[in-house]
Amino acid sequence: MAQGSEPVYEALLDGWRLVALSEVDSTNEEVRRRAAVDPAEGLAVMAAVQTAGRGRRGRTWVSPPGNLYLSVRLNQGRTLAETAQLSFVVAVALADALAEAAPHVAVRFKWPNDLLIGGAKVSGILLETDRAAVIVGIGVNVAWAPDATTATYPATSLKGEGADLDPRDLARGILRHLKSCVEQWRARGFAVFRAAWLERAQGLGQGVVARLQSGEEVHGIFVDLDADGALVVDGADAGRRRILAGDVFFAAS
Repeated sequence: MAQGSEPVYEALLDGWRLVALSEVDSTNEEVRRRAAVDPAEGLAVMAAVQTAGRGRRGRTWVSPPGNLYLSVRLNQGRTLAETAQLSFVVAVALADALAEAAPHVAVRFKWPNDLLIGGAKVSGILLETDRAAVIVGIGVNVAWAPDATTATYPATSLKGEGADLDPRDLARGILRHLKSCVEQWRARGFAVFRAAWLERAQGLGQGVVARLQSGEEVHGIFVDLDADGALVVDGADAGRRRILAGDVFFAAS
């Protein structure tokens, strides 16, 4: 359960609301708990510190003070494939919010759910289903980034890139852009977000290595993002292959 001082509740636009906590085990878990009595879309929780933050595939998300740890509850899509599209919709919203807050910073997307600055990870996204909803977890390295000995991929922070931002102000901007993007996605479909994601995709047209959960490595050229969010890799003799889950590394690394 949430720990520390009493939460700060802030009403946002059109019924969205933000709960700010000093400390919590996981913002995703706190949204899950609070949804039992507050199930409407737009419930968001941020925390100054997480004691049990996590990333994809159960990895630990180190969560010291100064960074942004934010989760928000959204309604699922009509199908599983449509729900999977939300990862890319969220990425576009997050990049737009960062561009607004720090216009000098150029953000790129790394499939499936990371944001990069100068080739280093600055943010990650985690989607978890909860009955008829999706809990979107967002972590942004605002003031601090893991060093090379603890990170699985090079990392940076907004402060390290010359952007000194307040996490709560950034959270408000992210939620505003996210609400707008989700509404557009529902009204216009995935194509516009797929195009926007590809415009800022790191490594498009270049060699990548996709490491699958089975341990298999797929080598080839990153050529596309298909309509359900799969990475399309052209392996020359092996032909094109759709990657639905895994970790991507650029061939040069």
